[in-house]
Amino acid sequence: MRSPPCQSCPNPPPSPLQRSRHSAKHMAGTTHRPSKPAKPPHAARRLALRLTTPLASLALLLFATAGVLLYSKTTPSSQIVARSNESGTTASPALSFPTVEAIGGARAIWELPAAPARAVLFVAHGCRCRPENFWPPSPRCPGCVGLPEDVALTAGALRRGFAVLAVASAGECWSLGHEVGGAKRAIQSWTAKNGLGDLPVAALGASSGGYFVSRLAAEMSFAAVVIMISEGAFGPAGAPAGYPPAMFLHMPKDRRRVALLERNMKMLRSSGVEVRELRSLELPLTPTLLSDRIPELDHGLSERIWKIFSEEGFIDERGYMRKDGRATPWKDAVAKRGFWEEVSRWSDHIQEELNLAYGYHEMTSLQADEMFNWIEKHLT
Repeated sequence: MRSPPCQSCPNPPPSPLQRSRHSAKHMAGTTHRPSKPAKPPHAARRLALRLTTPLASLALLLFATAGVLLYSKTTPSSQIVARSNESGTTASPALSFPTVEAIGGARAIWELPAAPARAVLFVAHGCRCRPENFWPPSPRCPGCVGLPEDVALTAGALRRGFAVLAVASAGECWSLGHEVGGAKRAIQSWTAKNGLGDLPVAALGASSGGYFVSRLAAEMSFAAVVIMISEGAFGPAGAPAGYPPAMFLHMPKDRRRVALLERNMKMLRSSGVEVRELRSLELPLTPTLLSDRIPELDHGLSERIWKIFSEEGFIDERGYMRKDGRATPWKDAVAKRGFWEEVSRWSDHIQEELNLAYGYHEMTSLQADEMFNWIEKHLT
């Protein structure tokens, strides 16, 4: 089998490659607050009179300022409104409050929603990717990268009341042997430690993470699994009894993978497993697509990049990418125009969106609402 194209991920810290023949490398909302009882009419007048004194006014001003600062420091990412655009889920929140720690010897990042959690979502990254992609940089996680599609999924999960856990693979890609048991123990210990042990757990994995999640679902009880840009790994025995409902979210431009997906979906259905298929299609590259989907990337810069794509013939007359983003020499073209320095800090983010626009093999949040609606249906 040919290796799938890697996702647009920064290189992870050096680690030994997995050489097991079972390695997955080859598979490549507004919350309503209860209203307070109304104050009697005279209470407002008394308050107004008291605020006429300079000291009272100053005290009120200081109190209000402190409240704004406190809110800005404590509002979790699930409550920060993202920019919207016609392409779907969009720019990620500016703030986040994840926790970075080791769980069972593996590096992990997790975050709890603002309200009590209603479920847990385990996310598994792809080859040459890492948990840091799912959260934007913050004081709690200065090493976080915050790739736009990944963060949009995390933020969406948090808004819907999911506690989100991401664990790093031991190597470049996930292996399908001892790491399966390790992830199972990590999820169980983490949920127990944080008082989440009685909640339903769902899992999402992309590419190598999709193979991993499909295998992990055979070893532990999940409410549902989402296998993204991957046909899954089931082995000759197929799906065991009790296998959870499975969603395959894929990009049909990858025709070879479509054939494998159809085979596995048929197998699962014949075993009595509920299966759902979602297709993520290519997108036209518009002047503001990059700034619409990447937090803090300036509209003007997005338009300049688009102009290069148009002038260099990287997009057709309708705006669609002619080649996969990985095979498009856009970085050289930007450097030739003399503004690579402005673009370089966003290069991984831009690469992810270019891959998404081509619609072949990339993490996607375009169908996030459909995906989460489907998961929520299986939580009870």
